[in-house]
Amino acid sequence: MQDFLVALLLGLILGWVIEWLIDWRYWRRTVATLRQENAELRRQLQAQPSVEQSVEQHASSVTTATGPRRTTPKSNKGS
Repeated sequence: MQDFLVALLLGLILGWVIEWLIDWRYWRRTVATLRQENAELRRQLQAQPSVEQSVEQHASSVTTATGPRRTTPKSNKGS
């Protein structure tokens, strides 16, 4: 019975170590890929103008091109 428990304990430890090695190899590769993708996305974001600047530029170009917009509808009464 003692040999069985020792074999069981060694099997559990060996299985845990093998699982740890497989997980470590897989996640190390996956994390490296995610880091590269994150860095590339950050570079792309830095290369583009900010959303706020583009919205402000668009709003100012629309206002200057068309003039101020009337917010109230024209009334046809009394004509």
